[in-house]
Amino acid sequence: MLPSWMTLSAADALGAAAFVGSCLWPMLKNRRALLIGQALANVLFIAHFMLLGAYTAAALCGLVVTQALGALPERRGLLQKALFTATVPGIALIAWSTWAGLPSALSSLGISFSTAARWQSDTTRMRWLLLAAGVFWVSHNALVMSPFAMAADGMAAVANVARLIAGRRKGAPAADPVPAAVNVSVPEKQLAAA
Repeated sequence: MLPSWMTLSAADALGAAAFVGSCLWPMLKNRRALLIGQALANVLFIAHFMLLGAYTAAALCGLVVTQALGALPERRGLLQKALFTATVPGIALIAWSTWAGLPSALSSLGISFSTAARWQSDTTRMRWLLLAAGVFWVSHNALVMSPFAMAADGMAAVANVARLIAGRRKGAPAADPVPAAVNVSVPEKQLAAA
């Protein structure tokens, strides 16, 4: 029999898997890969937060998946724009319907910044906005007692900063920017995150 400190609950196992995914996606070099990696890690975080009883964060992670997959095309058609834009009022609706005080406020602010990040065509701007989102998510994760989510956000921040520094040293963006013609801004009410 294992000592109690060596056993993992289902929430811990999903949190650990989400942590691994969250450590990997920021290392990816292009925008499309970043978005797919975020979506996959957030599917795991949905289940993790549900098991912790952090329902606002779980639902907001669902919006992250929707946003990330909707933002994949470099040239965004009307359907992608409508889908992504519909997630913005979804943040407020989710926060209102699952309100749990400060954790709900922090996760809603975190997703607002990450929503703005996912709509960026420039990877450098995307990384800066994701860093801002991380401040709110780390605070939320501390309140709901999710060390895996806290660690994931910390690792994502380190990886994003490393990619930003690498891009500055090369005198180029941290990754490949998409032509400005596809950069359509959406209000900063957001998503989720990562």
